[in-house]
Amino acid sequence: MTLARTAALALALFVWVSGPSWGATGGPERRVALVLGNSDYRYAPRLPNPVNDAKAMADSLRDAGFELIGGAAQLDLDKAGTEQAIRSFGAKLAGADVGLFYYAGHGLQTRGTNFLLPVSANLTRESDVRYELIDVAMVLDEMALAESRLNIVILDACRNNPFGGRGLRAVSPGLAQMQAPAGTIIAYATQPGAVAADGSGANSPYTEALSKALLKPGETVFDIFNDVGLAVKRNTGGVQQPWVSASPIEGRFYFLGPTTVVTQAPAAAAPVPAGADKEALFWDSIKGSSNRSLFEAYLKQFPQGTFTAIAEARIAELGAPLASATANAEATSPERAPATVAALAVAALAAPPLPAALAALAQQAPPAKRVDVAAIPYLTPKSRAALASYPDLPSPKALAISAKGNYAYFSNKSNSRTEDDVRRSALQYCQYRADEPCTLYAVGDAVVMEAKTFVPMPVEIVGAGKFDPARVPFVSDHTRRVGMVNYQRNNGHKAVAVTLTGRWGSVWDRDSAEEAGEAAVEKCGQVAGKEDCMLYAVDDEVVLDEPAEDEEN
Repeated sequence: MTLARTAALALALFVWVSGPSWGATGGPERRVALVLGNSDYRYAPRLPNPVNDAKAMADSLRDAGFELIGGAAQLDLDKAGTEQAIRSFGAKLAGADVGLFYYAGHGLQTRGTNFLLPVSANLTRESDVRYELIDVAMVLDEMALAESRLNIVILDACRNNPFGGRGLRAVSPGLAQMQAPAGTIIAYATQPGAVAADGSGANSPYTEALSKALLKPGETVFDIFNDVGLAVKRNTGGVQQPWVSASPIEGRFYFLGPTTVVTQAPAAAAPVPAGADKEALFWDSIKGSSNRSLFEAYLKQFPQGTFTAIAEARIAELGAPLASATANAEATSPERAPATVAALAVAALAAPPLPAALAALAQQAPPAKRVDVAAIPYLTPKSRAALASYPDLPSPKALAISAKGNYAYFSNKSNSRTEDDVRRSALQYCQYRADEPCTLYAVGDAVVMEAKTFVPMPVEIVGAGKFDPARVPFVSDHTRRVGMVNYQRNNGHKAVAVTLTGRWGSVWDRDSAEEAGEAAVEKCGQVAGKEDCMLYAVDDEVVLDEPAEDEEN
């Protein structure tokens, strides 16, 4: 290790200032990197520098505190080896704070999609692309599944098309610019559609500059990419200009943080008045809604309330009650009854994923009352025994129950779900199994359900219609913004499958819708363990309500 790297490592390895107004010196957080470098191509021109580039980047990332997949740069992998490395990357990335993918080697774009070339790639016709190459979206999908706070993709892969003389008319020069999913930075060695130099020295101009720049303490990730871009443009006489595509990033990320970070102290949160009126909080959060069930919940909670007359008028204005599943006082089995998801979705279609009114109620519940599993109503002794571990789960967490005895709980075991995520997920899981809206019994370690008062909290579960990333049930908001948006952008026959706990898998560019559906369920099953995967969408249509072929209509 060089003296410069030793000195840099002696500084704080990593600082992430999350949000605009808090900060201090920070310790290392968990980050994972996959570094690939391909030089020794079997059917394409050999490239002298990518292996050297990958080694240089691996050294720098290791010095900056990254855990490397395989313990080092992964060199000259064939297609199977590349796919396995990406899968290992996704598995290791689960629960991490930062994920970084670096690739040096041949790359090309066809029909607007970017592909990386394993050393085994051999294209003789356009249909070979899906079988021989690696779609960059595969990496983005793995990152989305892991739900890291920040993902960085670095592509030093914009060299000339190695199969240019084979009549592959759909192949375009350079790489296409990709839309960066939420929380993601995509860095290219040169601008979209342009060609980057392999370099006359031991490394490419881009990686030579980047591997050194990321070890400069105290520079944010955007400062580093800007410095690298200027250096490469200068060193290549303006021929090569690196490019960055990024979505908004919360906080500031440093590969090597400054020894001290001084920021403005956080502003104090506005205190909640000691005599805050629960009824007023409830009413303020629903008064603009067009969901009849929320006004009915208000009347049930406050039958002699200040706004009773207005609530009754709003109910009359909104018309007849919306259809919902029939309630059953007896506890059902853990398996879901055969009712369609659409019937449940109707009652919550106009409501947000977790109505603000009911969230306000939950936050106003007596905080001193902690969860006592033995006191949870409606549940069978077997269910209470299964919930014995709930008090020991990490927060944020939430527990939902139904009047039938169903229940569902979520916790933040992987450091990837927010409090809103666990509340919504618990309600959706419970509602799907109970065939009727559930209610939140606990949030964190506090009971939020009023004693002897069951206020249904309907949540939206879209089971049919056009695919909308923002309305995919069971998954986290991060997965909606990243993984589901990426699925929507992909071309060809495609499908996505989900589990009730929010695990999922997607495929695209398949020969038929049937093939895509089967492949999505299989891919979902690879991460779901013993959970059942449900086909959620095929192409751009939601199919969750469609019965399987062997089921009766």
